[in-house]
Amino acid sequence: MAPKAKEDVLVQKSPAEFFAENKNIAGFDNPGKCLYTTIRELAENALDAAESISELPFIEITIEEVSKARLNRIRGVEEHGRLDEQLYQDFESEDARKKRLAKEAKDKERLQKLIEKHGGGAAAVEAKKKELAANAAGKAGASMRGNLFYKVTVKDNGAGMPHRDIPNMLGRVLSGTKYGVKQTRGKFGLGAKMALIWSKMTTGLPFEIISARRGTSSRSHYVLDIDIHRNEPNVHLEEQLPNPDQWHGSVLSLTIEGNWQYY
Repeated sequence: MAPKAKEDVLVQKSPAEFFAENKNIAGFDNPGKCLYTTIRELAENALDAAESISELPFIEITIEEVSKARLNRIRGVEEHGRLDEQLYQDFESEDARKKRLAKEAKDKERLQKLIEKHGGGAAAVEAKKKELAANAAGKAGASMRGNLFYKVTVKDNGAGMPHRDIPNMLGRVLSGTKYGVKQTRGKFGLGAKMALIWSKMTTGLPFEIISARRGTSSRSHYVLDIDIHRNEPNVHLEEQLPNPDQWHGSVLSLTIEGNWQYY
């Protein structure tokens, strides 16, 4: 008797879920490229915002390294000491340590022979030794640490965003103001939303937005993230603050996993 054919099950995915699973489409291939793409996309959005009101752009970009301990404090997670180092990915076994030290010694010996062959004296040899040792220590530290976390903040003097539209503009994929607009830096408005999705996936921390339109007496302040499965904004805080100096523009800030070394 032939086995009964398995029935096909119709599965639907939200646009946010699709792009979360296919991040490379938007340039979010790995932590290094994700950090680079996040900075680039937010900067390009800032340029577009200033250009839309014919304002000479003034953009401030701040990138701050966030330690794992600080990230845990922000999350409200208590930091505990390690009881068994061997359980962690950055643990260096005795064999690995010996191999690393042997390689470093061989590199030093090779460099010393090269310097002595071409001249430079004992002082130059000693200086090169110290330089090589420092570089090796830096590389070892970087490889042991792996990816880090970065808080990226971009401030512009552009058009700002309407208060009621901010959640959908930043927290709903395939929702934006650039559809049908030609000659803009971004076509689908995915950049900031992909950065928010990456933040949600790697740190769980929300996006913070402050924005004001030209000539308005108040500033919008939101803290939000995105519900990836429903493709909906999840608003943690919504308020309007006074804007006594009539500032206009946007400040966007988020914390993501990244790697500064390669991109």
